[in-house]
Amino acid sequence: MTKNHIKKVILFKDENSCCACGACENICPQNAISMKENDFGFIYPEIDYSICVGCGKCKEVCSYQNENEIEFNSPKKVFASNIKDKELLSKSASGGLFAVLAEHVIKNNGVVFGASFVQKDNTLELKHICVDSNDDLFKLQGSKYVQSSIGKSFQEVKKYLKNNVPVLFSGTPCQIEGLKSYLGKNYDLLITVDIICHGVPSERFFQDYLSVIMKKYGGNVLDFKFRDKSKGWGLTAKLVYKDYKGRVCNRLIPYRLSSYYDMFINCETYRENCYTCPYAQQSRVGDITLGDYWGVKNEHPELMKQNGGLFDEDEGISCVLVNTEKGQSLINNVSKELKLCVSTIEKVSKENHQLQNPSVIPNSRQEILNIYKSQGYVNVEKLFYKRLGIKKYYYQLKNLIPNSIKKAVKRILK
Repeated sequence: MTKNHIKKVILFKDENSCCACGACENICPQNAISMKENDFGFIYPEIDYSICVGCGKCKEVCSYQNENEIEFNSPKKVFASNIKDKELLSKSASGGLFAVLAEHVIKNNGVVFGASFVQKDNTLELKHICVDSNDDLFKLQGSKYVQSSIGKSFQEVKKYLKNNVPVLFSGTPCQIEGLKSYLGKNYDLLITVDIICHGVPSERFFQDYLSVIMKKYGGNVLDFKFRDKSKGWGLTAKLVYKDYKGRVCNRLIPYRLSSYYDMFINCETYRENCYTCPYAQQSRVGDITLGDYWGVKNEHPELMKQNGGLFDEDEGISCVLVNTEKGQSLINNVSKELKLCVSTIEKVSKENHQLQNPSVIPNSRQEILNIYKSQGYVNVEKLFYKRLGIKKYYYQLKNLIPNSIKKAVKRILK
């Protein structure tokens, strides 16, 4: 068949029909597909028709556009949990379960895939990488509220599985389903862990945010942790950077004082399809689902330390949905390292709204994206502080008060 007779493949009809999971890019036998940014920095697959042979594998592997092909599993068991290792727990965004699951897989001669910030050109890129040593697991720990680049990691997973190497793959539900669709069959040695996902801003949007705040502080960014626990379990970020004198500096940033973080929490900057996400429900695509157990002290007051329970809220508490027999087997294997208390999907869902429905698109989203497109992130930052107004000083003052004083005040007010 000549090039003139090859039927032109159209990957998706509109931007709402693509989640950029990477399945099409990984399946293409001609390497004709690559991810390209739109005007707002969101990535979408693009076909190089000069080398495309029109096989259609990219369309066939897209389960996102064929929701009836997605295999969902209702949770078999639901837990409130965190890990017993205090040091490891302190380094985790929530209950630390991912680290324990990953350590077990590596201990049994397996590998772990997850999202990691990689330094490049004085900024941070978020990529899915493979780790085969406990010494490198820290790269995958912690929440990253940015869309990660899958690259060719699905192909790497397949090679490991074909060589009988156990694989733990973590990611957003759409990335998990993309991997499963790409593989085309079940592998006993593959364990998937999806997260309770609100939605994802673009990597470029995040990088431009870093550029703006680094002009304020001066120096080069080394790391950005969205969930630092030095002030307890919550939404405080930590910027790690090297100043112009070569000193490594740490700066805590409450989400209320971060334009990027605040807009993320308010659902204002996600990619188009996140607002109609088919995975935002109680039934899941991963073997295990992990998330923060927001509202746990209301749903399970008996579990709180102050009431004689197992959990200290400041340490972080995860919700764990065990969705398959394979997931249950892994939890059983590491149960001695965990605090596990039975809960229900109904209780977990009350303040984890993405277990009920997708994030709601706010009216402000388009204004923010239009300003970003035409005027750059510096003007997004200006818009944020204009909206914040005098509350800025309240949040700055609140951030200076030590946690011990805040807790003492709460006890007095009770």
